[in-house]
Amino acid sequence: MDPGVSLIQDLAIVLLAAGVAGAVCRRIGLSVIVGYLVAGAIIGPYTPPFSFIQDQDRIQTLSQIGLVFLMFAIGLGLSLTKLARMGWATPVATFLAAFLVFDLTKLLGFAAGWPALHTFFVAAMFMVSSSAVISKIIGEMNLTHDRAGQLALGVTVLEDVVAVILLTLLTAQTGGGSTRVSVMLLGMSAFVVVLVGAGLVMVPGLMRKLEARADPELQTVTVAGILFILAVAAARAGYSLALGAFLLGAIVAEIPQRTSVEKAFTGMRDLFSSVFFVAIGMMIDVKLLLEVWPWIIGLGVFAIVGRAVATGLALVICGTRPRDARRASLLLGPLGEFTFIIAQLGVGAKVLPPNYYPLAVGVSLFTVLMVPVINRYADPILNFFERIEPRRVTRGFEAYHEWLAQAQNSPASSRTWKLARGRLVQMVIEMLFVTGVLIFSGQIIAFIGDHLPATGLAPATVRYVAWGAVTLLALIPLVAIWRNVETIGLILAEASGGSTRLPVRTVRGGIRGIAAVLLGYWLYAIIPANQLGVWGWVGIALAAALVVFLFSRRLIYWHSEWQLSVNSVLAGDPTAVEAEAARDRRAQNLGSWDVKLGECVVPDHAGYAGQLLSQLALPTRFGCAILEIERNNYVITAIRPELRLYPGDKLLLMGRAEQLASARAFLTKSPAAAGQTVEFRGSVLETFRVPAGPRAGRSLADLGVAQLTGTRIVGIQRGSERIIAPSGAERLEAGDNVLVAGTLAQIRTFRRWLHAAA
Repeated sequence: MDPGVSLIQDLAIVLLAAGVAGAVCRRIGLSVIVGYLVAGAIIGPYTPPFSFIQDQDRIQTLSQIGLVFLMFAIGLGLSLTKLARMGWATPVATFLAAFLVFDLTKLLGFAAGWPALHTFFVAAMFMVSSSAVISKIIGEMNLTHDRAGQLALGVTVLEDVVAVILLTLLTAQTGGGSTRVSVMLLGMSAFVVVLVGAGLVMVPGLMRKLEARADPELQTVTVAGILFILAVAAARAGYSLALGAFLLGAIVAEIPQRTSVEKAFTGMRDLFSSVFFVAIGMMIDVKLLLEVWPWIIGLGVFAIVGRAVATGLALVICGTRPRDARRASLLLGPLGEFTFIIAQLGVGAKVLPPNYYPLAVGVSLFTVLMVPVINRYADPILNFFERIEPRRVTRGFEAYHEWLAQAQNSPASSRTWKLARGRLVQMVIEMLFVTGVLIFSGQIIAFIGDHLPATGLAPATVRYVAWGAVTLLALIPLVAIWRNVETIGLILAEASGGSTRLPVRTVRGGIRGIAAVLLGYWLYAIIPANQLGVWGWVGIALAAALVVFLFSRRLIYWHSEWQLSVNSVLAGDPTAVEAEAARDRRAQNLGSWDVKLGECVVPDHAGYAGQLLSQLALPTRFGCAILEIERNNYVITAIRPELRLYPGDKLLLMGRAEQLASARAFLTKSPAAAGQTVEFRGSVLETFRVPAGPRAGRSLADLGVAQLTGTRIVGIQRGSERIIAPSGAERLEAGDNVLVAGTLAQIRTFRRWLHAAA
């Protein structure tokens, strides 16, 4: 049969099998991913007589194409700005948890007698959770606005970054190289900085031009082409296809055209993601799966317990209250797509035995099925462990948490560190950029030399011209690095003027001299001397010095333009970023208030559609209040009795669990709303203690909190008395605990306002 017809036939079988199995799993309440894997196992080469697809190479090709689109979609959901605004606690906790899981797996590997690389692969399979499954569990259990739910969402999203790093390291390890991990991480960091830096400069401009043509088809085709080019570039550089696809997704997530790109790629993402998971299923040998079922149960229990212990401890170390940390850790058990990918890589490289592939799939399915059951009994489980926990340990956690809170609320760092910090970060990024340019340009120049038509020029001349252009490109950040060195030297010299007898000029000169030596050694280490030889690089260095002497202002101008274009892309819409960060980063533990946040959507055929809030009287009938209404992507926070509700409105409710259940049952009576997934990105709740000062003793109406900060005080606790939804006549007293609703930015404004005059 013609190869093209065979490929189309295989695609038809894959998609039909995925559709049938996915529909069955969705009907019985399981994830469609389970259906795709089962479909793949049925039609794959290991299950006669249903082995419709036998060609292993074609299966591998289908899985690689699916992987590229899957990683692009993951990158779209994790923008660089979102990462930068998460703060330090969640990223540190995520990487610390991964480290702890790795250490626990090393102990397991030592006990089982596994080789080091074997243990590394198994640990990598357990270090990353499934963000798709976890977000589904959080939505089904109404934990979206609970602090534990938001912590789990933040950690599982950042674990996608951990997974990309692991894939890159494991791909390099299985490629036959013996490079140390630290060197590989440095090279990968340089590659990422080069790719992201170039992408942030070129992709937004290209997307603006395509948008101006008002041709969505051309935009989609172009983005798909760039996607495959970057995936291939990452593979050619010695890394995983996943790295290039993920980075393009993260770049596109920063530009205004993200929504249109995401909409255009939704169909392709769903199509090729299903192809990927079915291809993964086709590699499962059912006989091996049956042989390793005791290992599946054992490693599944190890993964759930080990991840719960590691993530819970990491979150506590980073300042999360122990109960919130443990509650979040129970949600982080499910393993997912990266477990399959890593197992596939290990088996394909013959690092892992063949039975580890079905073993990984079985462990993943075990965790996906067991974690929702465990979380239904989360409160009894947490209460049990709190009862048996030694009081000394409990007091230690409480003391540590209080110390960390005091440290975070202490005065800001010194003026010297404030002035130098930004420039140090900029220097590190620019040094990584130069490192990447000089390391990877050799491959690009060799590729160009092999594919350019004959020009009559000698190969040596082509190399000199190409490396001259690369040097000119590297000079732009190098001049900026040296200017930052001089500025930091001046800052440090001025700061040390009062604490040392040395003159400021001497200290500054010493810092410049040390920096010059270190930068010279760094350039010596990364310049590919074998490309041109010693005298060739001497000639280029002299030409570079002449360019700097004559055109230093022009180089500074080019650097400023590049920096301005990158900053303009990363700035984006601060309001939207803050709203999204509010959902991902913050939600206060509301257990002491005995209230929760809940969400619902007004269905299309709701009988109360068009009625006033005063007519519905939700506080009187159900005891809960509406905090926000999202209508056509616009969030209404000024909730007045004369507002009407319309189909499609998203409501954010506050009340006790039974009150929310009653209100939601009334508001969502139409079956049209039953299957909707709500992602509310507005208010969260946080508790503050009112300090002594001019704020105390005044009524809420006099203080004008909503007008000054945009937040709303929705509860006051004074001793044993709790006032929910207080009126404007209520007064704030020193020592009161107030429950405040608002976005992340509004709550920060409230905190500054509350303590400004204390």
